[in-house]
Order: sequence, then C-alpha cells, then structure tokens
Amino acid sequence: MIDIERWFVRRGVPHFIDDYAATTDIWTRSVPMLVVAYVAGGFNALNLYDWTWQRNVLAGIVVIAVLCIGWMATNRARGRRPFAKPDVVGAPELAAFIIGPALPSALFTQWGDAVQAVVEGLALLVAIYLLTSYAVLALLLWAVRRSAAQLASLAGLVVRALPLLLLFTTFLFINAEVWQVAGTLTGVPYLATLTIFFLLGSVFVLSRVPGIMRGLGTFTDWGEVHTALLSTPAERLDTPRTGPVHAAPLTARQKLNVGLVTVFSQSLQITFVALLLTMFFALFGFLAVPEATTQGWTGLDSVNVIATWQISGRDLVVTEPLLRVAGFLGAFTGMYFTVVLSTDATYRDEFAEDVAPQIRQALAVRVAYLHHRVGTGPQ
Repeated sequence: MIDIERWFVRRGVPHFIDDYAATTDIWTRSVPMLVVAYVAGGFNALNLYDWTWQRNVLAGIVVIAVLCIGWMATNRARGRRPFAKPDVVGAPELAAFIIGPALPSALFTQWGDAVQAVVEGLALLVAIYLLTSYAVLALLLWAVRRSAAQLASLAGLVVRALPLLLLFTTFLFINAEVWQVAGTLTGVPYLATLTIFFLLGSVFVLSRVPGIMRGLGTFTDWGEVHTALLSTPAERLDTPRTGPVHAAPLTARQKLNVGLVTVFSQSLQITFVALLLTMFFALFGFLAVPEATTQGWTGLDSVNVIATWQISGRDLVVTEPLLRVAGFLGAFTGMYFTVVLSTDATYRDEFAEDVAPQIRQALAVRVAYLHHRVGTGPQ
C-alpha cells in the first residue's frame, strides 16, 4: 500500500491517502524544511554590522544550542531518543519551532527581532503546510510534463491570440496614464493590484473545473475501474472483477486537491505567457523609453535607475517604474489570456481530453485503494 500512497503524492493528490494526518503525513515530510527555517530564524539574533565577530559567533552557538535543546526536549516528551528523527510532529514540535528562534534574540535583549522571529515562524508554518499538504512540488512537476505534452496546442493558441493582445497592451504601455498608475505603485498596494488580476484569472480557471470533473468519479462496474488501473501500482490489488461500484464520496479537501490538479497545468501555462509578456515589455521599455520620458510620464521628481547601457550615443536604462509597469501589464495579459483559454473551444476540448483521463485514473486508484485497505470503498 505504501507504493500506492507514494503514487498519490507523485500525482499531486496526497489527500487520497486514508487517514491522511498533519502530524504523521505532512509535518514529518517537512522536517528538513522546518530545521532550515528554524536555524535561519534563529540567526536573526546576529548583528553583523554592530557586533564583533566574536559576539556574532557566540550568538550563532546559542542558536544551535537552543535548536539542540529544543529537539532533545520534544523527543523526551514524546518518549523518543534525544536526537531521533521525529515520526510524529505535533503541538510540542511546532511550538518549539515558533518559540525557539525567538529565544536567542530575547537572550540578547533584541525584542524586535524576537517578535519578528515569531511572526515569520507562524507565516512559514502556514506556507510549509500548504506546500507539503497538497504536494505542490509534485503538482508542479506533473504540470510541467502535461504542459510539454500540450505545447503544440498552446503554441497555436498563443499565435492566434498574441497579435491582438500585443496591439492592445503595447498601446497601454506607451500611455502616460498607465505609467502614472502602475509606475508609481509600490509595496502592498502594487502587490494587491497584481493579486486582483490573479484572483480574477483564477475565477475563470476554476469555473471550468465542474465541467471537467462531471462524471469522472462515476464507475458503472469494476471492469471500468480495472481498465483505469492499468500501469498503476493499484492494478496488483485483489479487488472484485464484476459487480457494481459504490465509491466513497470525496471529502472537501479531496475535492480541493483534485481541483488543484485540474487547474495547475493550465495555471502554469498562463504564468509562462504572463512572464513572457512581462519580459517583452521590460525589453521594449529598455530600448525605447529613456529616463526623461519615464520621469515625465510618471510625474516623479526623479526615478531610480537600476542599470544603464550606452549604445550609439543613447543611454538605455532599466528603471523601477519600467519594471513595475512591465509586471502590471504582464499580470493583466495573464488574466486576458486566461479568458482566451476559457473561451477557445478547440483548446478547451483538448485540455479536457488530456487532463480528464489523468483525474479519472487517480479516482479509480482511490476506489481500489479504499476497498483493499479499509473496506469503505466498493463492496
């Protein structure tokens, strides 16, 4: 059964594993990342500019010592050997991960760094949980393989959509109002603006999931299940050959997991097109928009020049407003391209024909897996 559970993880559907739990399945896989993040957070106590190297070395030793003490303490609380690798990561270990990096800063009376370490620890736990729980790395690798298989149809769609898209967005790029809006945005407002485009695009992508999912989890008999099980670890399981199939309904997390698999490949393609357009506008602006024009369009008293290159007596510059405008238009074109993907009938059918069999196979493996493991699957 272990090989089937590993297959679920590789296919990006770890929540299909029976009794999938954070303490034994998620956090235990994240121990290497937790250790690295823990040490990095503890090193907030160092002050390379104002302290001597001896004091910084002492602070580093304190960080490692606190890590070792915390590791031994949580292992002893669990009844494990002092330096054993945790087989269960629960509240004691996570509490040590959050509090431990703040202790060195507190010992050196750096209270601001201590609070920062706690906040960063909480944020990292959330990020690590999401990345590990839904096997994002495995999903990404799977999406890359599927995108490569769909490269021809994607290239054809890009060729059809790109001329009108470039004409429209290039007009926006040389519009002073766009530079006044996007070129002067910084920090959270700029990120929030890009996030709006991402969320709108996500709505279009997710709206297609019910249509792709419809009927994929329904198997009329065991013959259909066994056909889908071919070339998977589950084909060796001892399951019925005939008779009706009564599959256990998917939980909310399992539905979300399947939805991520369904849209991840397309999201990767959209991101690729958005990055391609962002690089195009950055290059176009570098070649065509001088510093004085940037300053005039944005209305700023001065602009931060990141790089300068002189060609044929002309100063070509990369400025912060240029990169902000390029990123803004790249995110906008990503949303536009999402709409194109969602409304192009040819690509929509090809995408569904490519992804649907993958999802159906995973659902068939889940049916056989549950039947063999806990008897809650088909009877």
